[in-house]
Parts: sequence; structure tokens; C-alpha cells
Amino acid sequence: MKFHWPSFLLGCGAGAASVLFARQMRPVLLELATAAYQLSDTIWARATMLQEDFEDVLAEAKTRARPPRKASAARPRARA
Repeated sequence: MKFHWPSFLLGCGAGAASVLFARQMRPVLLELATAAYQLSDTIWARATMLQEDFEDVLAEAKTRARPPRKASAARPRARA
């Protein structure tokens, strides 16, 4: 296997640059992660609201499809 000096030097430079710029990139990465979490929370909240709305529609449709039974016809109650 032939050793390729430009690739080796490029790798060393990239490693050194990541060590040197890590402290300066931390606030940027922190802001990006914060924005991602806020976006994720917003999406989950919206999805939950839509799911609740859909469940309400289904419950209303079920109520319309099945008319209420009369209590006397369903089961006679015993007097105490």
C-alpha cells in the first residue's frame, strides 16, 4: 500500500482544526440544537392537537350512528 502524503496532511489539518475551533463552534451547535428541540416540541404539540380533534370527530360520529337506548328497555331496575 502506497502512503499518500497529501491525504495524511489533510487529515492532520482537519483534526487540528476541529480541536482549535471546537470551543468557538459550541455556542453555534447549542443554538442549532435548541432550535431543533423547539421545532420538535412544536410539531409534537400540533400532532397531539390534531389527534384529539380527530378523536372528537370519531366520537361524535359514533354518537350519531348509535342513537341512545332508553333506560327502561335496556334493563329493569330493582326497587330497594
